[in-house]
Amino acid sequence: MKVLVTRGSVAMGDDADAPHERVWEFPGQPGIADVLAAIKRDWYLPQIKFGRATWVVHSRGREGVALAVVAEQWKKPRLLPGGQASAAGLADSDGTVRLYFDYRAQIDPDGVYDDLCEIQRREVS
Repeated sequence: MKVLVTRGSVAMGDDADAPHERVWEFPGQPGIADVLAAIKRDWYLPQIKFGRATWVVHSRGREGVALAVVAEQWKKPRLLPGGQASAAGLADSDGTVRLYFDYRAQIDPDGVYDDLCEIQRREVS
C-alpha cells in the first residue's frame, strides 16, 4: 500500500519544504494505527521545543475526515471514531492513501481528542 503524507508547517523557516510531502510503502493492508506509528517512528513530524506538539491526522487532505490525534508527548497516536476503518478503505482510485497532518501548535492533545470525538459522535447520531 502506498501512503502519501503531507503536513502543515510549524514555523516560518519550516515552510521552505511545504507541503513536506513524503511517501511510505507498506506491505499488505495495515491498519491506520500501524501506519501512523511508522510515520511517527520515522521522525516525519518535526520536534518542537518542550516536546508538546499536537497534530490532527486527516484523510484526503486538510478537509478530510479527522482520523487520529498525534501528540509528541504520547507514545502512540489515538484513533478517533473516524479512524477506525482500515487504511486501505481510505485509498483513492489509484490505490494511494493520502494523509494530512494538521499542526495544532502546543494545544492540549487530550482536549483536542475529546472535542473531535464528541463532534464525530454527534455527526453519527
